[in-house]
Amino acid sequence: MNMSSPLSTLSAALAADRATLLAAVERVPVSLRSRKPAPDCWSVADVLEHLSIVESRALVLARGLVESAPPLDGGCEPTPLNRAVLQNRSTRIQAPAPIVPTGTLSADDALAALERSRAELMDVIAAAEGRDLRQVSRPHPVLGKLDGYQWLGAIGGHEERHALQILEIGDTLTKQDLGSAAL
Repeated sequence: MNMSSPLSTLSAALAADRATLLAAVERVPVSLRSRKPAPDCWSVADVLEHLSIVESRALVLARGLVESAPPLDGGCEPTPLNRAVLQNRSTRIQAPAPIVPTGTLSADDALAALERSRAELMDVIAAAEGRDLRQVSRPHPVLGKLDGYQWLGAIGGHEERHALQILEIGDTLTKQDLGSAAL
């Protein structure tokens, strides 16, 4: 992969988003990662399972986009993805049933599933070299019509959103533990 190509830039951004996610998980004690901060909330393990489900489903879409993208003809300057909607945690986004976590995976198992799907995603990105992902698009349920580059970037943006959620969960659980210790 060309070190200055849009795909190498995208790969680096995905790696940075994954590092942010892992750092957020590390801030939550292992003993709290399966605990929900409230009955209607997800645990850290649930968030990680959700991410693994979404990334696995996004892989199918990404493969299709790459396979249908025409060869790159000259230079390529992708339109960047506006992540503002994903970063805005004040707006709750309801996950549709197929991507709601089952609650059956531990945080470690969900992280392992994420690692497997990320390895596959990097293979898909490598296969996209020489293809013009600006020329293929699919609708995103929250972000609207996205081209191939934007779809791949949305995977990282989705992780960024949930890294923020994991930090919120960790803060809430820590406060709950401190409150019960004061009793």
